[in-house]
Amino acid sequence: MKKIVTLGTAMIIILLLLPSCASGISQEEYDKLSGDLAAAQAQIQSLQDELTKANTQIGTLQQEMETVNEKRAETLAYAELLDILLYPAWMQAGISPRFFFEDDIEWFVAVKNKAADLKDEKASGYIKDMENGSAVATGLLLDYCMDRIEKASK
Repeated sequence: MKKIVTLGTAMIIILLLLPSCASGISQEEYDKLSGDLAAAQAQIQSLQDELTKANTQIGTLQQEMETVNEKRAETLAYAELLDILLYPAWMQAGISPRFFFEDDIEWFVAVKNKAADLKDEKASGYIKDMENGSAVATGLLLDYCMDRIEKASK
């Protein structure tokens, strides 16, 4: 009988404590937490949208940067060809050029090689005209280089 009384008492205590454990959080606390969750989710979405926009802008800027770098490289390549072409004029004027060539053949080979590096058919055509003794081909090539530098600089 003692066991039954002890067991019954234990059951009564458990039954009395059970509702207090199951009560959980109040509706007011639940609503507040739900609101906080919704606000956090909205902020996350907003930040994701901003990130997507920023990544798009970064991609655009990278493309623009590549274009600028390509134009810069083209400008420098034509400027170097122009500089080599002007070597005889620099020497006649007594100005120290960036390059030094032993003779006209070495100079012309440098002009030819630089034009070949550009893979520019029009420049190569002027070089062939120069090889064939055209008196105006050098001037035309100088003008052409200036034009290419101007266009690449825009």
